[in-house]
Amino acid sequence: MASTYSLSEITLVKATPEQAIITNKNSFGEWGTHLSLEQYLSRETSLASLPFTSENFTVWVLVPRSTPETTTNILSACETFLRPALIISSSLQKQNCYSIASVFTPQEHRKNGYASYMMELLGKKLKENFQEVGFSFLYSDVGPVITSEAINVTQLSYSDIEEITKYDCSLIEKEIDFNSTKYKVVSLPTFECFEWTFARSEFYAKVKGFKEPNIWGAKVTNKEDKVIGFVLWTYNFSDNTLQILRIRSPDTNTTKLLIRQAKLYASYYNFKKITVLNPDLKLFTETVIIEGDLGVLNMHLICVP
Repeated sequence: MASTYSLSEITLVKATPEQAIITNKNSFGEWGTHLSLEQYLSRETSLASLPFTSENFTVWVLVPRSTPETTTNILSACETFLRPALIISSSLQKQNCYSIASVFTPQEHRKNGYASYMMELLGKKLKENFQEVGFSFLYSDVGPVITSEAINVTQLSYSDIEEITKYDCSLIEKEIDFNSTKYKVVSLPTFECFEWTFARSEFYAKVKGFKEPNIWGAKVTNKEDKVIGFVLWTYNFSDNTLQILRIRSPDTNTTKLLIRQAKLYASYYNFKKITVLNPDLKLFTETVIIEGDLGVLNMHLICVP
């Protein structure tokens, strides 16, 4: 039986390289679906070398206060990513923010309040940098969206993504509604964030013997070649799911065209479902998914292709 510590006996520190590996080994059983331990650790090493993580990524571990830097007894762990962001009130400020992710407590240490206490301590740690960093937010799992006229619809390859993300970020700045009575924050969907996610998909494709993806989304343009809407996705070879990470669409007709492309590339890998992160349900309420039965479940779109 694992030892139980009082909250006064534990502390939160930045993980050493050795402790970071232990956190990955701890989470492997629940998060390493369809991978061997060696493959799972290789995936994490590969992702950590990308621009999104190489300089702006920190692993945090909750450990006994007596041996914080040498212990292998990780009570709970999480990760933070430093990202560009916007803060909007009566004016626009460009700052950074923290994404908090991968909160994990090993089975033997659960039900002791460690994860909650870790979040409390992390909040205090991050506040120390809030002159340079404006806010932080915690990632949860992608919501359960399930699925099976503009002039041009074009697929987006890897080389197209950076231009699209710059365009998207510029629109976000232009669309901001300045209101001195309301305080708003925005985490910008930059290229580096998507690059990290795509690398993860490519890793799984290699491991599972699939052809590596080369299409990561689609855009709809008018006859002047102006972008009207776009969708960016990634491939989850663990769950056989195409995950829509970002969709920008002015109306349901444009959404139909974009979702049709997503369904096409989901079917290429014989994926049976598509998930959408933070969908705007107004764009999905008028039978957007062609040749599917449309409904809403838990504030998320659901469709059987």
